Amino acid sequence: GLVQRYEMAVPTGTILFESNTARSLHDANSITHGEPETIRWIDRLPEGTILWDIGANVGVYSLYAAVVRQKTVMVFEPGAASHAALCKNIEINCLDELIQPFCLAFAKQTSIDRLYLANTGAGHSMHGFGQPQSAHGKINYQYRQSVTGYSIDQFCKIFQPKLPDYVKLDVDGIELSIIEGGENTLRNHVKSIIVEIEDGETTSNGDEIIRHLNDLGFRERRSKYFSLRNVIFDK
Repeated sequence: GLVQRYEMAVPTGTILFESNTARSLHDANSITHGEPETIRWIDRLPEGTILWDIGANVGVYSLYAAVVRQKTVMVFEPGAASHAALCKNIEINCLDELIQPFCLAFAKQTSIDRLYLANTGAGHSMHGFGQPQSAHGKINYQYRQSVTGYSIDQFCKIFQPKLPDYVKLDVDGIELSIIEGGENTLRNHVKSIIVEIEDGETTSNGDEIIRHLNDLGFRERRSKYFSLRNVIFDK
């Protein structure tokens, strides 16, 4: 009886979000204004293309892409509680034909490791895969969840999924390692990638991310409409 359900208006109708934590509904409540650069980027994705959402949390932007843009989305969220909320959100919006959710992590190499959870509730962030470290420093973790991690290139080689045309990458700390583990996929298939690089990160590697993506053929999109938090790179 205490489970919350929230209905968010979007240009083509509404999206439902359901969870037993207030934090998991926070981003849903601010979907159109919390990260406007991400919404604008999704709104410009061409028809018939594949989006990968890496670090999707409870699926706010995946749901938006599927409902508003009718995009096919492959979604990756290793946190158990957030992944469960993600799957529930896909279910109540009847989007299982468009969205495929996977409870796994991406990293530089394929391995079994721990996800250090700062908070085990659905919707929380600033966790660390492989080490108790996030973008803002050392994690005072509550729990270590065992997680299977893949490099993007190895994941594609083993499972032969729908390859991404566009990638949203927001994992609070190991973005560079994920890019390094997906060089082949990014170089040969991806047309544009949006990466969260927050100002004030204590473990910031934004310059390395930019250099690495430049080496893979991407160039930073510069526009007054996009903040430094989520940086867009295009081929």
